[in-house]
Formats: sequence, structure tokens, C-alpha cells
Amino acid sequence: MATATLKCTNCKDRFPRDQMTPLPAGNFHSQDCIIEYAIREGGKKIKTKEKKDHVLRKKVFQINDVRHQHKLTQAVFNKLRRLQEFKWFSDRGLEPYCISCGKTSTDWCCGHFKTVGSQGSLRYDEMNTYLQCNRYCNMGLSGNIGGNKNSAGYLKGLELRFGKEKANKIIKYCESDKVKKWTGQELFDMRKQFNLEIKQLTKGE
Repeated sequence: MATATLKCTNCKDRFPRDQMTPLPAGNFHSQDCIIEYAIREGGKKIKTKEKKDHVLRKKVFQINDVRHQHKLTQAVFNKLRRLQEFKWFSDRGLEPYCISCGKTSTDWCCGHFKTVGSQGSLRYDEMNTYLQCNRYCNMGLSGNIGGNKNSAGYLKGLELRFGKEKANKIIKYCESDKVKKWTGQELFDMRKQFNLEIKQLTKGE
């Protein structure tokens, strides 16, 4: 009767069972194979750890990169504000219209009354952001704040939408001096909250 054989976990050759050394990691036919296997597997674990450490360091670096976090968070906030504005109009049975020119559009954006460059502390403030047509008012007229012969402008648009008293409060609030500096972690956390609100607003769509 042939002697049963086992495959060596390291070299993959087969040897008689009684010549093998069984270990939790497998069956080995020699001390050299045990050592080679241990070195190889240990190297894999080191590489895996190094890869995980690299990913973690990269994540920490990105979180601490405030400029990078602003870029990501601004995009999410802008999306949230568009959805909030659509809901505002929908709740009142109104068709959405641009805060500056009053026209309807399919090219909507989150229009900042005070730009990020002029009043960065308000870049994520709902009182400073309203639905605006992107190509004509936001991009073409840099926000269309004062209006022109074809449009009322942002300032007048606030009054037409909210009434003179509330519009004046919004304008005064946005024009008052404010200083705000965010940390990367704070922006990361804000973005998570914005995404949760977006999920709530889009639930059931």
C-alpha cells in the first residue's frame, strides 16, 4: 500500500506524511521550508502594514489640507443649498426663479451674495446664498448684484422675495465684518453633515 503524501506549504512538493512537520500555518517537510515561508509571509505582512500606514498618512494629510477640504466641502454645500432652495419654492407652490434676474432656468447654481473672496466667512452660510441662474447672472455678471436694464439684481431680488424689512436684515448681516477660519477636520465634519441633509432631501426621489 502506497504511503500517503502531503504537499509542503512552502515549496509545494509532495513528501511522505511521516516526514512532514505539521504547524498551524501548514505542513512543511524541512526546517529550511519553515524558515523561508516565515520570512516570505512576514514580508507580506510588513508590506500590507506599510500600505495601510501610507493610506492613513495620506488621509490625515488631506484632512489637514484646508484648501483641499474647502474645495470638497464647497461643492457639497452648493448642492445642498440648491436642493434647499428647490424645496423652499416647492413648499410654496412656486416655480424656482433666479434671485437676481427673476427668470426660471435649467442652469442653476448656489449664488453667493458676498463672494468667497470678499467675505469668506459666509461661504457656507444659508443667509448669504440663494438660487441663481449660473450662466447669465452668476458667471456672466459676477453675481449680478446691482442689476441692469434687463434685471433687478441680487439686492432688489432679496427685497422682492422676502420683503424690504427681511431683505435689509439679510444685507446688513452679510455686510457686517466677520472673521472665520476653519480647520480641515471641521470642514470634513461639516461635509458629512451636509451630505446627511442632502440624503434627507433626496429621499424618495
